Amino acid sequence: MQTTPTSAGVVQSTGRRVLVNTGALTSSSLWRIALSFVLQVLIARGLGVAALGQYTVAMAYLNVSQVISELGLPVLLVRDLAQMPTRRRAYFRTALWVQMASALLTWGGLVLLTLVLPFSASTRPALWLVGASLPFFAVTSVCETLFQAGERMELVMGIEMLVNLLIVAVSLVALWLGGEVLHLIGVLILTQLFSALFCLWLVGRSGLLAEPQEGVAVSPRMLFRQAPPFLGLTLADVLLQRMDILLLSVLGGETMTGLYSAAYNLVRVALKLIQSFGRALYPTFSRLRHQALETYHRLAALSLRYGLLILLPAAALGTALAPDLLHLVYAQDYVQAAPIFQVLLWLPPFFLLETYAVTLLMVERHPGHSLLISGLHVGVLLVAMPPLIWVGGAQGAAWAVLLAGGAGVLGSLWFLRGKRLAPALGQLWPMGAASALALVLAIWLPMAWPWRLLASATLYALLAWFTGMVAPDDIQLFRRVLRHGKG
Repeated sequence: MQTTPTSAGVVQSTGRRVLVNTGALTSSSLWRIALSFVLQVLIARGLGVAALGQYTVAMAYLNVSQVISELGLPVLLVRDLAQMPTRRRAYFRTALWVQMASALLTWGGLVLLTLVLPFSASTRPALWLVGASLPFFAVTSVCETLFQAGERMELVMGIEMLVNLLIVAVSLVALWLGGEVLHLIGVLILTQLFSALFCLWLVGRSGLLAEPQEGVAVSPRMLFRQAPPFLGLTLADVLLQRMDILLLSVLGGETMTGLYSAAYNLVRVALKLIQSFGRALYPTFSRLRHQALETYHRLAALSLRYGLLILLPAAALGTALAPDLLHLVYAQDYVQAAPIFQVLLWLPPFFLLETYAVTLLMVERHPGHSLLISGLHVGVLLVAMPPLIWVGGAQGAAWAVLLAGGAGVLGSLWFLRGKRLAPALGQLWPMGAASALALVLAIWLPMAWPWRLLASATLYALLAWFTGMVAPDDIQLFRRVLRHGKG
């Protein structure tokens, strides 16, 4: 079948926009994660394991509170406003005051929660204080929703990179002056205020609310009726990555949480990148589902295949070199977190498959099924983690997280198959075999660990090329998009 010039232009333009969006969100995520990780390493080295646990607990509760305060509106509005750009102004104004009110209520709920759960005397005031950032976060959230709906991910990147640079820079000054965890949380509040003001300025400069705009009346009651599945999805999404910390904060204490966090923070880099990848593709997939169905399916398949192509060997090589990596990043005291790290490393491939399924089902307007997948994951985690923590401590928590990830994958494949969206996983076997060979080589080579890492990664890359896991046609497609595509 011949491709017409018009359709070729659509493919190139679409591909260019996907690369820009994905690159913007991935770059901002890498920047944010790198800076956040540097800060947490400094907390671990300078303030100790207990302080790292206290800071991690405060951030976990903040992340969950942020999602609750959003009410699921960002995911709902990104989908709808990507298809109805003339209604941006009306929805922006309504979402702004609704999320502000929700943020204040959520802050009050967080304060009440600290009076019920058995937190330590040092953790409780940290949770009170961290909730003060929620009203400012609401403004940032609504503005970023607008940017994502307009497929202007570079604006999201600019906000995230600037604000996170400020967080780390001011936090480093606070640590240098002898600050404690409460001082670091105060830094978060101030930088979130700056983020809100900067976002409002960008909205005015972006032209995303420019005419023509429809003067429609947006009913908050209508939004509340439509948003619950999306709130469930986003809440389940954050619980997938924070439920372990929430439970450890109650069942294990600050020291166990700090030790677990040392291992989990390394894995969280990959999880956040996968999450950002899904966020970048979501509005584009929503548009392509109605404009170019064949391109939509092709991009979805490529995103999954190349994601697994990277994540499987990363898990294998990390498992082989876990003690060396932890010693490099932290210090000798944290090498005991290596068994935890080795288990958690296999979570990212599971999370990619689940994110793929949840994203496609939302695009196909089956948010309820996406919610069931995430609910299954969270449910297994909630049931499995307490007994496994009691039996195996922090390593037991890691096994519970991996078990829940496996349940999420099984649920994902079940629903995708029912909607005839199941991915072709035929190349998963050669990826697994090549990763296993790289793992064996990384363990048994009689040389220093950096050289073992290099040799094993080289072996995997060669196997991926010569067995056809990396398709020349895909590389040619990416080159054409980069060379001829228009944004």
